[in-house]
Amino acid sequence: MIIKKDDCILVVIDMQEKLAKVMKNLDNTTKNIRLLIEAANEFSIPILYTEQYPKGLGDTIEPLKSLLEKYKAQRFDKMSFSALLIDDIKDALDKSGKNTVVLTGIESHICVLSTAIDLQDAGFDVVIANDAVTSREEGFYKTAMDFYNGQNIPVIPAESIVFYWIEFAGTESFKKLQKIILGRD
Repeated sequence: MIIKKDDCILVVIDMQEKLAKVMKNLDNTTKNIRLLIEAANEFSIPILYTEQYPKGLGDTIEPLKSLLEKYKAQRFDKMSFSALLIDDIKDALDKSGKNTVVLTGIESHICVLSTAIDLQDAGFDVVIANDAVTSREEGFYKTAMDFYNGQNIPVIPAESIVFYWIEFAGTESFKKLQKIILGRD
């Protein structure tokens, strides 16, 4: 699979307040999702995000919520574990004209996993940013990563995806995103 920026859409799954409180590696996960959001915006890659039962689980956590709103990402409520079971989300993905979905969010073994399976079944290429997904327990996370590999769903770091999108060092996009990667922004 080739991760062409012109053929990608970024999907952030359920990075919500009450869920986030019990996640492992939340700071690192949030940092890498932020990097992907910034890079997607830099390259005009569409972004959508979901919130699972927001009345009970709260809003998307900061700083992601403000960033997603700033870049006019499409927001969707859902009650299903798979985002693809929501017609509006499926329609948005279909209308995007993109074939590759970069998945991030929580939990890697529930909502991200069921969304990945359904996306693959629907004919999309799926890429999991392994350091931009997490679960409550390390064992759940590791099992999900093993499952993705068994389903031929690529699992790579967010930074690898971003550098693939950048393509060349020395560009303005490279300089801008490198500052975020190095924590200087």
